[in-house]
Amino acid sequence: MSAARSVVSSAKLIAVCTLLSRVTGLARDILLVRVFALSYVQDAFNYAFAFPNFFRRLFGEGGLTPVFVPTFTQTLEREGREAAWRVLAQTLALLTTTLLTLCAAIELVLAALWLAAPPAPSPDVEARRLVLGLTGVMAPFMVSICVLALLSSILNCLGSFVPAALAPVLLNVCMLAALLGGPALGFGSPQSHVFLVAASVLAAGLLQLAFLYPALRRHGVRLGWRLETRDPAVRQMLVRLPPVILGQSVLALGVLLDVQLCWMFSHRDGAPSQVHWLGWTFTYPLQEGALSAVTVAQRLYQFPLGVLVISIATAALPAFSRLAAREDWSAWASEVRQSLRLAVFEGLMAGSVMLVAAEPIVRFLFQYGDFGPESTQRTQRVLAWYGVAMWAFCAQHIVTRGFYSLGDVRTPLVIGCVLLPANLLLSFLLLWVDAIRESAFAISACVTSSLAVVAGLQLLRRRVPIALFTRSLLLALLRMLLAAVVTAGVVSAVRWNISFEALRPALGSLLAARGLETLVLLAAGVGTFLLTAAALRLSEPRQLLPRRRA
Repeated sequence: MSAARSVVSSAKLIAVCTLLSRVTGLARDILLVRVFALSYVQDAFNYAFAFPNFFRRLFGEGGLTPVFVPTFTQTLEREGREAAWRVLAQTLALLTTTLLTLCAAIELVLAALWLAAPPAPSPDVEARRLVLGLTGVMAPFMVSICVLALLSSILNCLGSFVPAALAPVLLNVCMLAALLGGPALGFGSPQSHVFLVAASVLAAGLLQLAFLYPALRRHGVRLGWRLETRDPAVRQMLVRLPPVILGQSVLALGVLLDVQLCWMFSHRDGAPSQVHWLGWTFTYPLQEGALSAVTVAQRLYQFPLGVLVISIATAALPAFSRLAAREDWSAWASEVRQSLRLAVFEGLMAGSVMLVAAEPIVRFLFQYGDFGPESTQRTQRVLAWYGVAMWAFCAQHIVTRGFYSLGDVRTPLVIGCVLLPANLLLSFLLLWVDAIRESAFAISACVTSSLAVVAGLQLLRRRVPIALFTRSLLLALLRMLLAAVVTAGVVSAVRWNISFEALRPALGSLLAARGLETLVLLAAGVGTFLLTAAALRLSEPRQLLPRRRA
């Protein structure tokens, strides 16, 4: 099987497994909103959960994996399995020691901040204590999730993608159990119930590691723990690691700063509407639940991103690395071009539908109970802008892995360092525009991600002795854009010319009417995009659809 077909086939397998993970994750998010709504409790949970995710991106699949996978793959190809297991043992020891030390330091800082909080009860103090408590409970999760990322990358390098892609299902199931079982276990108030959900995150981290162990054994992986750096491959990896971590810290810090901005400038119900900060008096630009609205929108756009594109990127990095190690630049460039085309194709397909159908999607999934029409409007505005940026989110994963496969970890760092201040400044300025508010974070992400892709492609073409961005690639991308425009027009026509609410009496329930509306719009969008792409003679529809066996 050619490298190109191998990546696509592996990506399809990962996508099927990831689909189950995303479906259970969507069920988890729906239940989170049903239990906590767009409230400060939900905001506090999302704020606290951002910290282990920050370190996951720093030391997990975002930071360590891009350096470890090429090193491990090259060692496996050139020196054999014994040398590869030695690299794994030293990497595992360094990773766990670093993370446990960080976790202990974080817990000490959180304890000091808890003790320093003023005793006078107020909405702001209550929210602050809730954030500190939740962060303290979930901080150890960063250890298990980063080790999980390392072990998952081992399986991916060995051609086993299913267990790692299914591991997130355990996290979703544990959180669903905590959300559903909280009242029965005596966690009646939202403030106590949310701590049970946080504890379920910790339990899930241990279950995920246990879930991967049998697969590692089946593939003959020897898990060791050697706290040393004698191996030349490990030393080379340690030289490459700081720029990657710095680069990922820039990207991850951007996400964390967005969370901080959203939390800091959100008004809690019952608290003063104005705040005095560093000699500046201002009225809060955001309302309680802003962080939750942004988080819900992010979860929704990450659904197609995870199912469609992360699966491609996961399969592509080992393939890119193998071809780079062999210095087969013609095959490497061809593989990068195909992966980039497929990523942009899927991003435009999902984004065009998301842009037009954001409101029906949010209404169908979340508008029940305390999550009313106003909450839907707040969330769908954010989601629509994320839809505009989907192509860039998708392409960025491929471009970054192209650099990592070459051992170039500095260029993504430079791009991230340049764009981080622009992202933060743009978000801050747009917060104060009445028509934008929470959408500021999606708009800034759209702008900076697009710039990152363009800059990355320009710089990547200088790293290899063969043209990467060709005329045929440009024409293919333009045809994809045309398909996206046609799709948005068709979905808009269907949405505004069919009254699904009028079908509610015949369907028997509001849920059925909303579900039918959403499914029809999604089917119309995906179908139109694929048919238009096929009519424009793009090859991607044939790659995505199942192959017939003779």
